[in-house]
Amino acid sequence: MDTKKKKKCLGHIGTVLTYIILGFAVIAALFPLAWVASTSIKPGNEVFSNPPYWIPKMPTLSNYLLVLTESSIPRAFLNSTIVGGMSTVIALLLGGSAGYAFARFKFRGSKGLSLFMLISQMLPLTVLMIPMYYMENAVGLVDTKLGLAIAHLAISMPLVTWMAKGYFKGIPKEVEEAAVMDGCSTMQMLSKIVIPLLKPALAATGIYAFISSWNEFAIANVLTRSESSRTVPLALSEFASFYRVDWGQTMAAAMLITIPIIIVFMLVQKQFVEGLASGAVKG
Repeated sequence: MDTKKKKKCLGHIGTVLTYIILGFAVIAALFPLAWVASTSIKPGNEVFSNPPYWIPKMPTLSNYLLVLTESSIPRAFLNSTIVGGMSTVIALLLGGSAGYAFARFKFRGSKGLSLFMLISQMLPLTVLMIPMYYMENAVGLVDTKLGLAIAHLAISMPLVTWMAKGYFKGIPKEVEEAAVMDGCSTMQMLSKIVIPLLKPALAATGIYAFISSWNEFAIANVLTRSESSRTVPLALSEFASFYRVDWGQTMAAAMLITIPIIIVFMLVQKQFVEGLASGAVKG
C-alpha cells in the first residue's frame, strides 16, 4: 500500500509540475503579444511612461487609423497575401508530387537526394540571396510578386517535400492498389482517395508554407524595390527611421499583421494538430 501511495503521490506531483511548466510556457508566449496589444492603443506620451503600465490611461485607436490610412501596410498586406498564396499553392503541388515520388518509387539516389533537401534547410538565406537576385533579374522577375513567391519556395519546398513524404508513407500502398483494381485511374485514385485522407496533413503543410512566406524579410528586401511588391515585414520596417521609432504605430501595424495569422490558425487548428500528429506517427 505504501508503494502504491508513493507512486500515486509522485504521479500527482508530476501532473502539477507539468501544468506549472505549461502555464509558464503559455505566459512566456503570450506576454510579448499582450504588450504589443497594450502599446498599440497607448497615446505617444504614455508609451515611454516610467514605470510602465499595462492598461492605458487614455486608450486610443489613432495609431490603427494612421496605419490604415497613411502607411503602406494595407497594400503590403494584399501583396503578402498574394505572394504567400502563390508560394503555398506551388509548394503543395511541387512538394506534394516530389514527396509522393519519394514515398512510392525507388530510384537511384533517392535517399541521398531526400537527405540533401533536409540539409539544405540549414543553409543561411544570405548564401542564396545573390544567386536568386541574378537568376530572377535575368528573366525579369525582380520586383514582382511571382518572382518573390518563387524565391520563397527555397525556404518552404524542402521541408514541405519531406513532410509530404512522411504523410504518403503513412497511407498503406494496398489502398491505392485496391482503387486501381476497382477501375480508378491514377488521377481518380489521388483525387478521391489519397488527397481526402491527407486533408489534415495538407493543412499543416500549407500553414507552414504560408507563414514562412508571410514572415520572410531578407529575401523580400533584396528582390523588391517598389511599393507594388513590398510585403508586410518590409512595410513594418518603414515605421523606424535613423532618428526615431514610432512605437505606437509600429505596434498597431504588428497587431494588424499578426491577427489574420492567428485567426487562420484557429480556424484550421484541428486539422493542423491532426496533420502534425499524422506526420510524427507515420513519417
